[in-house]
Amino acid sequence: MIGFFVGLFLASMNHILPAARVQEGVGRWAIFIVDWVAPPLAGVLLAGALLYAHRARRLHAAEQAAAQVLAERLAGTERRQAIWVIAAAVAHDVKNPLHNLALLVEELSEEKDPVARDELIRRIRENVGRASDRLSELSRAGKGEEGGEETVDLAGALEMVRERLGPTLQETAAVLHIECPRGLSVRGDAHAVRSAVENVAANALEALQAHGPGGRLSLRASRKDGVVELLIQDDGPGVPEQLQPRLFTPFASGDGGTGLGLAIARALARAGGGDLIFSGSSGGRTTFRFTFQPA
Repeated sequence: MIGFFVGLFLASMNHILPAARVQEGVGRWAIFIVDWVAPPLAGVLLAGALLYAHRARRLHAAEQAAAQVLAERLAGTERRQAIWVIAAAVAHDVKNPLHNLALLVEELSEEKDPVARDELIRRIRENVGRASDRLSELSRAGKGEEGGEETVDLAGALEMVRERLGPTLQETAAVLHIECPRGLSVRGDAHAVRSAVENVAANALEALQAHGPGGRLSLRASRKDGVVELLIQDDGPGVPEQLQPRLFTPFASGDGGTGLGLAIARALARAGGGDLIFSGSSGGRTTFRFTFQPA
């Protein structure tokens, strides 16, 4: 802008200055230089501006092409990661039923009493059904099918969790204690609530098992501050301090597992309008806190 006004001033000098000053001395040479230099200089500047605009367009096009390539590569990476997550989620969700099946089949091979064998066979069928149901639920989730919100009897859900964890409790010799007032209900999907709680409880039992036989796991539910709170607490070895910030990060595991249990549990809780947080690990007690929307 300044250059434009300077050029305009120089070009109009012969009209501004007196005729005598223009025809002799410095004024004459200034007018002469402007007359001969200004046109080619303007041409050079115009060509430079056009060249700059052309290069800017090419650079912009190159940036767009690079961004497109990067986006495609990221999309491919995200698709691969999604496949890994789904595969790990399937493995995690059927792990407990398969583990129970292995224990039950071992018991069945040693059991001679016909009544006890019939009971073991019933439990084997039940675990096969659970594994099949979980695969079906994952399939429906992958197709975007969602169940409607319902009222979930929390006491009944916790008792079902106790039943599902029965073989693991027997193997670890741990004690499961449940406190839940009768009639306490939450909003959400019944399977999601059970699965979320079972994932956290199963992780706690694994920690207890690593610490040795025995131990205590407690599930205490109550209504507090407008939400339903469920505390899951164990007296195992605790969570290593370096692992605590990554507890809910997929594949972050300190014991060689998939590291998906807590991540899935939090996602299920949040999908129903609740949450899951790590409340601390000290004094030989590790506590996780669920919140659910009351029904």
